[in-house]
Amino acid sequence: MSHSKNSEAVPVLPDTAAYLLDTAERLFAERGIDNVSMREIVRASGQGNLSAAHYHFGSRDALIGALVERRVRVINELRHRRLDRLEASGRNQDVHAIVSATVGVLGDVVKAQPWGPDYVKVAAQALFSPQVHVRRLIDPGAMSGHARCTAMLRALLPGLSERVFKDRIWMINNEAVYCIARWIHQHGPVTPASSRSYAAMIRTAVDFLAAGMAAPVDKAARG
Repeated sequence: MSHSKNSEAVPVLPDTAAYLLDTAERLFAERGIDNVSMREIVRASGQGNLSAAHYHFGSRDALIGALVERRVRVINELRHRRLDRLEASGRNQDVHAIVSATVGVLGDVVKAQPWGPDYVKVAAQALFSPQVHVRRLIDPGAMSGHARCTAMLRALLPGLSERVFKDRIWMINNEAVYCIARWIHQHGPVTPASSRSYAAMIRTAVDFLAAGMAAPVDKAARG
């Protein structure tokens, strides 16, 4: 299955909207998404019109959704490419390889992209916030790589009940974001001096999450 059949192009935003999202991402990462107002984002972006953010996004939640979706679309495309390579190599029957592909893409983006560290800190906050239902704000097409990983894992783990399987997928998705965000919070952006420590953390996370995905199910938890 080629990624070109599953992914969508990253849309080009107007300059003002893109700059507002850049500013919001930086401020949210520095101060927390609950501590930054739309007015502060507009002012920090240098826009003279205080209604600029509302004009482009409509609401604060919609701005957060657009911020996350913009980065998710990049990650989605890279995830499809990695899954394509996995299938071409015949390793798509390996739970560990699939988990490594999906978590590794996020790890690589956070390391390689200038926006990566701020993005993962914002994403972790958005996932945890009871006020922000971030997945409802994102176009499902931007998550097609995630859906593809989920389908691949479901095919390899038919013995898991639907409830247990969904719970484990939820844990993988959230914990991958959280553990990378925690590392960035503690160490800052990845540097040549810290890259080995970062790579070791990613490997440990993959090992742990892959083992958990395929772990036996306690009898009391079945069904």
